Amino acid sequence: MPRAVNAMPISEKLTELAAEAPDFPAIIEVAAGRSSREVTYRCLVDDVRGIADLLRAWNRDLNGAAVVCHPATVSIETTKIILAALCAGVTVLPYAPQLDAEALSGALGNAGLSTRTRYLRVPGSSSSEPGRESAATVHLTRWEHTTEHRRPRYLLTTSGSTGVPKIVPFWNLGDYDPRTIPDLVFRACGWRSGQRQLITLPIHHIGTVAALVQGVLDRNQIVLAKPMEPEDLLNTIADHRIGWLMVTPHYMKALLPAATRDPQRLKSLTGILHTALPCPAPLKQAWIDLLGGERVFEMYGGTEGVGVTVINGSEWLAKPGSVGRGLLTHLRIGDVPGQAQGAGGIGRIYLRRLGAAGRARSAAPWLRHTDDGYVSLGDMGWLDEDGYLYVFDRAANRAATSSGVMWLGRLSLVLRTHPDVLDAECVALTGAERDTTGALLVLRDSVAELDLPAIQSFCASRIKDHELPEVCIRVTEIPRSEIGKPDAVAIRKIFDRKGFRATGA
Repeated sequence: MPRAVNAMPISEKLTELAAEAPDFPAIIEVAAGRSSREVTYRCLVDDVRGIADLLRAWNRDLNGAAVVCHPATVSIETTKIILAALCAGVTVLPYAPQLDAEALSGALGNAGLSTRTRYLRVPGSSSSEPGRESAATVHLTRWEHTTEHRRPRYLLTTSGSTGVPKIVPFWNLGDYDPRTIPDLVFRACGWRSGQRQLITLPIHHIGTVAALVQGVLDRNQIVLAKPMEPEDLLNTIADHRIGWLMVTPHYMKALLPAATRDPQRLKSLTGILHTALPCPAPLKQAWIDLLGGERVFEMYGGTEGVGVTVINGSEWLAKPGSVGRGLLTHLRIGDVPGQAQGAGGIGRIYLRRLGAAGRARSAAPWLRHTDDGYVSLGDMGWLDEDGYLYVFDRAANRAATSSGVMWLGRLSLVLRTHPDVLDAECVALTGAERDTTGALLVLRDSVAELDLPAIQSFCASRIKDHELPEVCIRVTEIPRSEIGKPDAVAIRKIFDRKGFRATGA
């Protein structure tokens, strides 16, 4: 007879881990120059227990409706606060530290959260390091939804690249269940229980928060890498014999030159998972060449958690450009109302999660959804005859003009393959006679002047004539978030300052 597997509260699982290996380093935080600090399981659990007791008291003061908002950093302090909130049953909202007070207040208000906050400092997390004090700061707000009988376990923000971020509620990760931790997505992407796991992406995105919490509960040794140069990050991977990490194509591009010079520093990796942004084919191919197809994984999904696709490098070599097949997710390509199209037809991508979790989650109101439960994250694409998904572009990147349709994301990807272009993002520009396309370009230092005709000639064989960029502005860097997503508001302002009216980015 199969042995029954019972879920347990996270606090009990952490206590169990501390009892098994009290003096083993549970979390190691590293910075540039190979400096580090660490916390053992015993100290981690003691601190988490103390913070959780404090959060429970605060929650009682707010009649059980407290939300702990925390400017999350890649740090031991942030890890303790998130774990403590989950142990205490208090909703936690980790958010980007650079999110200003006005944008945070707007996001809270739009989500039905009280914007009257109470700032507090978490005890037991002090440090003599400059700037460390801010990492332990939290403030409280209230969950105001009266129709919900239960409170979310945690809240996460969308990227907010087009303005005020949106807040998405999550009800999972309330307990430790060995049948679901690690979840199926991570298991399909090279995750091994008890591994050495690197976290370098910001701890306020869905993938990173899930990887952090599940990693601790799955007996992984967590290495937190604060922002550092590629050489330092690769040294960290080698020094700590990292087995698994998540990255974005933005990080992959920055790491590639140093990784190519000394690929032996990556030999400990069993899985590298990239997500969040489209990955240019040459960049993906280069990493597969470095690591092999069985160690490179890609995931397509969104903060809203409406579904996910997964593909490994070997599959990608057979299906270049694909982001994989649905994992516990049904896929559909449809027109605006969401009706299905045949294989190969380009349309809006819709996803539907399978199982109880998919049924329980209501579709985020800002996303398009169908009556039978499919939800679109706002991307266009197609499915092939084997069910592999290909993402064409963001629907918001579609600019209709008198000359035809411009796809700004695809043009940006084409420009990034130019040998002299390090980075690119495109916008639609409104002109006196007709709309045109504008491009921000980061060029190699060796390029003296911007040669617009040469760039247009390079693009002409890959896109339609009316999509060719007619305005190019050279910049030293393109405004992006920490994970590399373009900041549409800041990009439009650059064109506005140059006298062009940018209508999208």
